[in-house]
Formats: sequence, structure tokens, C-alpha cells
Amino acid sequence: MTLPFDPSALASDGEEQEATYSVAELNGAIAEALVDALPRQVWVRGEVAQLRVSGNGHAYFDLCEKAERRDHVRAKLSVALFRNDRATVNRTLRDAGVKLGDGVEVRVRGRVELYAPQGRIQLIMNAVDPVFTVGKLAAERARVLQVLASEGLLERQRALTLPLVPLRVGLVTSRDSAAYHDFVQELDVSGHAFRVHPVDVRVQGQGADRRIMYGIRRLASLDLDVIVLARGGGARSDLAAFDSEPLARLVADLPIPVIAGVGHEVDRTVADEVAHTSTKTPTAAAALLVETVDDYCEQLARIAHRVSLRARSACTLAGRDTTDLGRRLARAVPVALARERHVLDAHRHRIGERARHGIRDAHGRVDERQRTVVAHAHDLLREQARRTELADARLRLLDPRRVLERGYSITRTDDGRLVRSASDVAADEVLVTETADGSVRSTVVDES
Repeated sequence: MTLPFDPSALASDGEEQEATYSVAELNGAIAEALVDALPRQVWVRGEVAQLRVSGNGHAYFDLCEKAERRDHVRAKLSVALFRNDRATVNRTLRDAGVKLGDGVEVRVRGRVELYAPQGRIQLIMNAVDPVFTVGKLAAERARVLQVLASEGLLERQRALTLPLVPLRVGLVTSRDSAAYHDFVQELDVSGHAFRVHPVDVRVQGQGADRRIMYGIRRLASLDLDVIVLARGGGARSDLAAFDSEPLARLVADLPIPVIAGVGHEVDRTVADEVAHTSTKTPTAAAALLVETVDDYCEQLARIAHRVSLRARSACTLAGRDTTDLGRRLARAVPVALARERHVLDAHRHRIGERARHGIRDAHGRVDERQRTVVAHAHDLLREQARRTELADARLRLLDPRRVLERGYSITRTDDGRLVRSASDVAADEVLVTETADGSVRSTVVDES
């Protein structure tokens, strides 16, 4: 770049001073130097951080290089992914089963430019290498599994015994997710008195593994029968939190059985490998618990049936003995007959009393178990009703009409755009102002 002559650059004694750039001139010189120094297109690898999408569809993020300490950033580069290229990049990643997001390692292509208004060097991204990301995820997962297997941690949870009646359930998942609702609904319709202790955490994105570990540690302090990790399916990168080595070690060391219900049918994470039991989906995890309780109830029913059969058999045998004894007594002398009839009557009375007591006790145990199940079900229904009322109250508080009734109004342009500032409108533009009891149309007047 050739700089214009500046008369002020001459010293009073006629000697020329060093040239002085304007900011725009220096930025232009740097931009030209970048073009000359670097290829037109370059590939860069790093970890995505601070991903954000603007209203016009452009995406911006930092591409970071981490040091050996994963929380320390050694270098950082600003990246811009414009709308048209973003659609192509997202389609490429989606076909490979991954998604662009914070914490995902990527290899991207673009051109290096200087953004002059801010004096910032950035990469204008236009392509991505999905094989690099998939390979990184697979390699890290294989490494973690190899380390855990060498330390015997993959089998530690499976050595635990799942309780016969796992009704006290800890649940780690996002409270607003389909996984949460599918899991809870499956337990609700079973009719059993499950008590679910949920911990609401985000289960994807940067730092998701630490949030899941926080939820597990909270539940580990409670008196629970089982802890469930639940998350619906998604891109392979969305499930990366469940491949975390610290998370796997925490699960392996828990004294409580852990059930993993993560992803869809084809998904398999490190958490699945280290958990006591792995199911294909959150719904399948709930179905496993329901089936376990059903099996216990069926065992109780079989035991009760066997007791009843034995009682009837005992009564039948006793009746036969009584008949035989009667025949023998009928052939004996009158005195012996009377004595034996007295003994027979005593035996018959004791047998009847024992049978009645046994049946009454069995009925009592069945009634007590029925009352317990019904009471738990009623408690659960009341709790759900309370939560529903609370959610309804919160929704009413968030109703925009409440704000309008307090005297506020909302102003939009005639085409529906929200007016936040005077600079958002132009002269002669029609505005629509919404109040609590209606709307008012007005026209902007230029008073300048």
C-alpha cells in the first residue's frame, strides 16, 4: 500500500520524520499482508467455544487450542460462518451424525481476513471436515474404555445387586426434556408406588459431564434403590458428555446401581458400558424398573397361591383321616367310640381354627400391601397435582396481558416488528400500539 504524503511529517529543520498511518490505512496494510502471507484457503483445527447465531442466520464462535490442562486456552481464533455456508456445513455434519456446538473438536476451512471496523483477525469459514470430528470422538471413547477396562471398572457396577423392589429412584436429566416426561409417564402408568427424585441438569454442551456428575453426587447422598441417567437421542457429539472419563469413574465407584437410558437404539456411550444396566432409551429404563417390581409382585402372588394349595390339601387329607377314624370307631365298643369321637372333635376344631387363622392372616397381609400401594399412589397423585397448580400459577404470572393491565403497552410497526427504540421507525411509518383493552394506530411525524 502507498501512503499519501503528509506535510506534517517534515521536521522544522527539513528532515523527514517517520511516516504516520491512519487507523484505516494501517488496517488496510495488515489486510494486504495477510493476503500475501497466507494461502487463499487454510485448514485449522481446534475446539468450538462461545458459539452464537445472530438473527440473520450467521454463526460466530471462537476456535480454541487447549493446553494439557483442558480448562486452559493456549490460543484462540475468531470464526465467522455466514448463513449460506452455515447451511452447507450443518448438512455435512448432520450426515456424519455430529453437530456444531461448544466443546466439539473440528477441522474447518476458510480464508483469513482482518475485520477492519474492530481491527480483529478472523477466519471466514466455508467448509468442515466431519471425518476429523467423528474420528476424535471415536478415538477418545476407545481410549477411555481401554483405561477403564484395564482398571476393572467396567464390571464394578455389574457386581452390585439390583433391589427386588426398586421404588426409590434417582433421576439425572433435563427437567424440560422428552426423556424426563417419557420416563416419569412410564412409571406413572404402572400403578406402582414409585418415588422419583429428579435432579434437573443440562445433559449436552460444554461442561455437561460436570453437571451430570453434580446431579449424581446429590442423589448419592439420598437413600435410593437406583439412579437413572436419562437422555434422548441426538447427534453423536450431543452424547459426548456420557463418554467422559471422570463421569465413568464416578459411576463405577457408586455403591448404588446405575441404569443408563441414553440415546436411541443405535447409540452406545461409555456410560452404557460402565453402568450396572444399559437400556436403549429412557422409556426402556423405566420399563425395566416396572418389570422388576412386576416380577416381585408375581412372586408374592405365586407364594400366596402355594400357601392356599397347601392349606386345601391339608384340609382334604385331614378329612380323609377323619373318615377312616370314624369307621374304626364305629366298630369299637361304645365307650371307646365315645372317647375317640371326643378326640376327633378336638382335632377337627383345631384344624378349622388354624385354617381360619391362616386365611385371615393372609388376607390381612394382602390388605396391608394394598393399602400401602394405594397410599403411595395417592401421595404421588397429590404431588403431581401440586406441581401442575404451581406451573399453572407461574404461567399466569408470565402472561403478557398482566403487564399490559398494569399500564404498559407494546408498540409494533405495521408489519409486526417490535419497536424498542426511536431509531427503529421512520417518518410517516404506521405504528400499532397494543394496550390492555385494545390497540391504537398512529403515524410517525418527523419533528426535525
